[in-house]
Amino acid sequence: MRKEACKGQSDPHQRVPVAVPLPERTHHICMPHQSTFALSSTAAAVLALCFSAPLLAQTPTGQLATVTVAEKTSPVLDAEQADVSGLGLPLARAPHSVSVLGADLLAATDTRSLSQLAKLDASLADSYNTTGYLESLSVRGFVLDQNNNYQRNGLALPNHAPLAIENKERAEVLKGISGLQQGVSAPGGLVNWVTKVPQAEAFSNLTLGLDERGGSSLHLDTNGHWGEVGVRVNVATQALHPHMDSADGQRELLAVALAGKLGRDSRWSADLEYHHKRQPSVPGLGLLDTNGDGVGDTLPDLSKINPRLNLNNQSWSQPYESTSTIAQLALNTQLSDGWSSRVALGVQRTVTDDRLAFPDGCSSAATYVYPGLCANGDVDMYDYRSEGEARAAWAWDARLQGPVSALGLAHRLTVGLAGRSVSADLAAQQTYQWAGTTNIYQPVPVPANATPNTLNTNTRDRSVDVYASLATELTPTVQSVLGLRSSQLQRSSAKTDGSEATAFAQTVSTPWAALSWTLLPTTTLYASWGQGVEAEVVPNRPADFSNAGEVLPALLSTQRELGVKWQAQPRLQLSAALFQIDKPFAAKVGSTSVAGAKVARHNGLELAANGQLTPRWSVQTSLAWLDAHYITSADAALLDQQVVNVPQRKLSLFSDYKLAAWPGASVNGLFSFESGKAATSDGQTTLPHAWQLDLGASLLQGWGQRSVQWRVGLDNVTDRRYWREAPTTSWNGTYLFASTPRTLKASVTVGF
Repeated sequence: MRKEACKGQSDPHQRVPVAVPLPERTHHICMPHQSTFALSSTAAAVLALCFSAPLLAQTPTGQLATVTVAEKTSPVLDAEQADVSGLGLPLARAPHSVSVLGADLLAATDTRSLSQLAKLDASLADSYNTTGYLESLSVRGFVLDQNNNYQRNGLALPNHAPLAIENKERAEVLKGISGLQQGVSAPGGLVNWVTKVPQAEAFSNLTLGLDERGGSSLHLDTNGHWGEVGVRVNVATQALHPHMDSADGQRELLAVALAGKLGRDSRWSADLEYHHKRQPSVPGLGLLDTNGDGVGDTLPDLSKINPRLNLNNQSWSQPYESTSTIAQLALNTQLSDGWSSRVALGVQRTVTDDRLAFPDGCSSAATYVYPGLCANGDVDMYDYRSEGEARAAWAWDARLQGPVSALGLAHRLTVGLAGRSVSADLAAQQTYQWAGTTNIYQPVPVPANATPNTLNTNTRDRSVDVYASLATELTPTVQSVLGLRSSQLQRSSAKTDGSEATAFAQTVSTPWAALSWTLLPTTTLYASWGQGVEAEVVPNRPADFSNAGEVLPALLSTQRELGVKWQAQPRLQLSAALFQIDKPFAAKVGSTSVAGAKVARHNGLELAANGQLTPRWSVQTSLAWLDAHYITSADAALLDQQVVNVPQRKLSLFSDYKLAAWPGASVNGLFSFESGKAATSDGQTTLPHAWQLDLGASLLQGWGQRSVQWRVGLDNVTDRRYWREAPTTSWNGTYLFASTPRTLKASVTVGF
C-alpha cells in the first residue's frame, strides 16, 4: 500500500521569549515595487502586512530589553546553548551530542525541507523523503518516530505536517537516546524546532525568492509591539515548480508569536501557526528483478530514466493536501534563590488528503515481483486515496529548575511533570486498488479504480511522565548528571468499524547518567549511559499481517557514549563522540508482527567543527562513520547484515567567507558526501558513492533607511544524477529516490 496507508496509524517513516539580547540577524527586505510573477492569493496578505508594518513598529514600552543589533553578511554558526537537552547546561560542558542549525545557516543554504536539513549534518540522513509528501529524518541510522521524536519549543508535538521554515529560528538536534528528555521516542535523536519570537527592536523584512523553473516565494517577517505586548508575524506564500512532471503546488503560512510580562518576574509567550500545502506526490521507484526470482535486486540505470519522471502523472491523480494548525502557550517565572519555573501547553490539529497513483510490485513477469520492479521496468500501479485523515495532538509540561546544596556539594536540580496525547481518526475506508501496469522507461496511462476497499485503523496514544535530573559539581573540574523519567503509557487501536480493537497500558522508566571532566578550561571529556523506550504499530495490511494495525508493547533501547569537546577558539568548537546503540524492532514471525523479534546495533564515530576559523571565515562541518547491523533476528538471514538505507560514511562541509575587497559580500559552499548505503537486506546491493556541491553568494547593501540583501545559489553545481536513498518500509517495500538536478535560485530581501 501507499506509505501512509500501509502503516495504518503512525508514520513509517525554553526559551525566554522576551527581555533577552537580540541575536545577530541578517536584514531582509520590503520591496517597493511588486515583481510580476505567479503567486497564490496569500501574496496580497503579505503585501498588506508589509505596508501596515509601521502600525506594529511602536516604540518599545520597557517590556523588552534594549539591545544593539550586530549586523552580519554571512553565518557565524557558533551556538552556546540548546533547549533540547533540558539540562540547562552550556553546550561546551553538556555531556551529550547536540547540533544547532540556526536561521543564518538555513537562510544561506536556502533550506526549506527535512531532506535539505539532512545535508547540513553528517549524523542526519533522508528517510523516504520525496516531493509532495510528509518528510522524516534518520539520526545515527535510526528513523525518527513521527509521533514521538519531534518537539516545538521544547514541547512534544508530532511531525504530521509538511515543514514551514519561515518562522523557525533554529533546529536543535539531540543525537542519540532521548528517553530522559522525551520518554517514548526512537533512539536516534530528538529534533526541537525553536520558533522566532518578538524582539526588542522593531523591524520588517520582506523576501522575494525565485528559481529557474518558475518557482517563487514571498515572505514577510515583521516585529513590533502592541502596547506592552511584543508581536512577531511571519506570513509566506510559495508557488512550487519542481523539476518533475505534473508536480506543481502551492503553500501558505501565517504564524504569530506574542510575548509579554505577567507581574514583575513572569513572562508569557504564545505561538500560533497555520500552514497549508497542496502538491502532487512523486513516488519512488524500485529495484529491478533481473534474475527472475521475484525480488528486486538491481539498481535501474539512471541515465535511461527521464529526470522528470513522475509515475503519479495520471489524468485522475489528485494532490496530497495538508492543513495544520498549532497553538502553544508558555509561562516562565523567575523564583527566589535562583530557581525558575516553566509551564507550557501545545495543541496541534492536522487534516490530510493523501492521494497518489502508487507504484508497488510487478505482476507482468512469469514470477510476481515484490518488492521491486520487473526486469524490463514494468511496475504495477495502484489507485490510492485516503481522504479526511484527522490527527490531533496535545502536550503539556511543568518543570522547576534551580540550585540546591547537599552533602557539601552544589547541585542543579530539575523536576517536572509532562503529558501528551496523539490520536488519528481516519475515514471509514481507504482506496487501494490495482489500476494497471506502467513502465519506468516508457510510462503509459492507467485507468482510475477509486472504489474504497480497505478499512482504516484509528489510534489513541497517551502518556503521563514524571522526570528529574541532578547535575552535581563533584569537584571544580568533575561534574555528574543523573536523570530518570517514568512514563505511564496507554495505547489503543481499532478498525474504523470497531472491529479488532486492541489496548494496553504500560509503565516504563528510562534512566540516564553521565560524568564529565573539564580537563582544561577549554576542554571537556564525558561519558554517558542511558535508555530510551519506543513502541511500534503493525502496518495496516491485513493481507500481510494477521495482527494488522495492532499497537505493540513498548521496548527499551540502550546507548553508551564517550565524547570530547574543545573550545579551540572563542567562537570555534570542535567535538568528537563515540557511541553504541542497541534497539529492538518488531519483525514478522509467520504471519504475525512480533515486538522485539530483531535487535539492531549501531556503532559510530562523529567528528564536528562549528564556528569561526577567522572573523571572515565560518564553517559548520561534520564527519560520521557508522556500522549498523543486526545482532538478533528471528530471521537468521538478517544476522550480522547491514541495516538498509544507513550510510557507513558521511561528510557535510559548509563554509562561508566574507570578502575583504567587497564589503558586505560573502561566498559559501556546501559539500556533502556519503557512501555505503545498503539497498537490500542481504547487503548484495548498495548505492554508489553520492556527493553533491552547492555554491552560493550574498551581498548586503544599504539603500537610505533600508538594507537590501541579494542572494544567489546554485544547487548541484555539476548536475550529478545519483540515487540519494533506498528506504525499506515497515511493510517490506523498497523504494529509490534520485537527486535533484542543478537548480539556480535567487532572492532579494529588503529590511526597514
